[in-house]
Amino acid sequence: MAVFGRLDIQYPDGHADSHRLEGHVVCVGRAASNAIQLQDEAIADSHFRIDVYADAVCITDLGSESGTFVSGRRLQANTPRTLRAVEEIRLGALRLTYYQRSDSPTVAMPALGEQTQPAAIDFRASLDSGEYTVFPSSSATIALEVANLSRAEAGFRVETSGLPDDWIKPERVVFPLPANESSQLQFQIKPARRSDMAPGHYPLVISITRQSADDQVLQLVANIKLGGYSGLSLALAPALCQDGGEFGVFLLNQGNQPLQLALALSDRQGQLSSELTQDRVELSPGGRRRIKGKVWARRRPMIGSAVEIPFALIARTEDPSAYTVAAPARVRVQPRWSYRAAFVAAVALIAILLVAGAVFVRAPEPEITNFELSHDQIARGTPVQLDWVAANAQRYVVEVDRSRVAELPGDNDSFALETVKYGDPIEIALIALRDETSVISTQRLDIYEPVVIAKLEANKTAMLRRVTESLIIHWDITGAVSLEISRPLGFETVRESAAIAGRGEIELRGAPDDGFEIKLVAEDEIGTVVERTISIAVKDPECVPLHDALLYAGPDKGFQQIRLAVENVPVLARGAVAGGSWLQVELASGRMGWGISSNFECRGFGTGALAVIDDPPQLPTATASATPTASPSATAAPSLAAATNTPPSSPTSVASTADS
Repeated sequence: MAVFGRLDIQYPDGHADSHRLEGHVVCVGRAASNAIQLQDEAIADSHFRIDVYADAVCITDLGSESGTFVSGRRLQANTPRTLRAVEEIRLGALRLTYYQRSDSPTVAMPALGEQTQPAAIDFRASLDSGEYTVFPSSSATIALEVANLSRAEAGFRVETSGLPDDWIKPERVVFPLPANESSQLQFQIKPARRSDMAPGHYPLVISITRQSADDQVLQLVANIKLGGYSGLSLALAPALCQDGGEFGVFLLNQGNQPLQLALALSDRQGQLSSELTQDRVELSPGGRRRIKGKVWARRRPMIGSAVEIPFALIARTEDPSAYTVAAPARVRVQPRWSYRAAFVAAVALIAILLVAGAVFVRAPEPEITNFELSHDQIARGTPVQLDWVAANAQRYVVEVDRSRVAELPGDNDSFALETVKYGDPIEIALIALRDETSVISTQRLDIYEPVVIAKLEANKTAMLRRVTESLIIHWDITGAVSLEISRPLGFETVRESAAIAGRGEIELRGAPDDGFEIKLVAEDEIGTVVERTISIAVKDPECVPLHDALLYAGPDKGFQQIRLAVENVPVLARGAVAGGSWLQVELASGRMGWGISSNFECRGFGTGALAVIDDPPQLPTATASATPTASPSATAAPSLAAATNTPPSSPTSVASTADS
């Protein structure tokens, strides 16, 4: 069976496997029936499939729970996605690299250190280095040198592939290069600071194509080494704990490498005792964990007011850096007797002594047995429902970040909280009160800004075919952390707004051949992607003869006059010579001819903006010949003017015709 590629597998413990890909279908998964069997708990029995078609190789996720990620983006289940020459594939903790195989000498499948330079082409390309080290949110610059070894000026197109789409800028460069000269291009590699971008090696494929000969292609492979970074988010809720009450510890690994953490509670005065369900935690990149704890006072005062004792939950990394993160909190300790209770007790004791049989009954304290939110993460502006189960409360107070937002009667058990004015995150507290006694319960709510594309529009809905024009795209967007705008092939970017959220615009310039679409793709902070597309039509450019205009077989009056463009009857402009002095036009009959530009008025464009025809007809070079001495003298053939003004003595055919 034919081999169409290779799949290299990098395991977390450092060892790697390589598999040849052959046939028309290759299935990958944990089951033994797969062509490639992977032993990992995160891998489904049938995880993904690679199909070989006549013009493409496609990968399809087969509905796996953990997902299949190609170049950093998760595939939609059961939807094929075309694989490029080199692609990174992620399955759980496994990193796979796909290499395409081709019989062409210009498409290689080398190891990262190899660079191929086919001998059958007339240009050369090289990199300043084969390996580059970069860390998330930092950047590295790749210098590429291209040399034109031919004897004529040539155009070149440089494209990149293999890395996630948002790592490299620019992704495509087109430029001319004079004969026997070289030019250096620079590409900036800047990985996003994301926990799912694991440290390791990522292949970058750089393809250089000579535009006049698409079969002349060079491919260079650079090894991008992504470094690791650490980040830990630590929160404790409720931030105000009750003596002997439980609290939750929320941990988030914001880095791209695993964290080993040791947890401990610290109070400077040594007045508290505590216990945690776990004192050591391991977090994978992007991993979250919630553990529970309890804190209480070692001694409670006999009489007085409630006191709040500060403490902190400390998380320390168990690696050579040993950095720590602290989450501050307080515990409220009630005395055994408040001043009022002590006074009442004294009065009661006196009453008992004075009045036999008098009994003091202490009022029951309020308690909250359950407090829940309808969501723990919600879009800003969406109400969240608060529900609770409590007893012995005369009234309730709802606080957000220690600011009172509502006071409710004691028979309530729910409340709808509006979130439009809050940021991320907030702490919601429910306080149950009876007389001077209160009890508190808190919950944490994460609020994110949803992405909304309010406007995407262009300054025109149609452009002229093969006429160079500007196209300005405007957008208005909120809640986006990243956005991409597609650019039609052959257009250059004149200027571009740097805004992500808010209003922005980009100006493109080019000469389209067919209608096209502009797509805006925006992503919010939780990964929700929103798309908007606008269509730009393309219509043929028209010119109108200012008077009856002669059309020639080529862009010169020395060519034969072949037909006539009638005054005020529109014709289609198909191109122009350099400088725009002659136009190639198409009549309504479909016939073509060349006319002098000054004889036409073009609608909505100047002849200088029309695409230049590189190879127009050329007049033949005159060649002198000897004149025979014994032959009779030649008689000149009648010209078009002579055929028009002075009829010849014998019938003569004329090639010119008038078309409309």
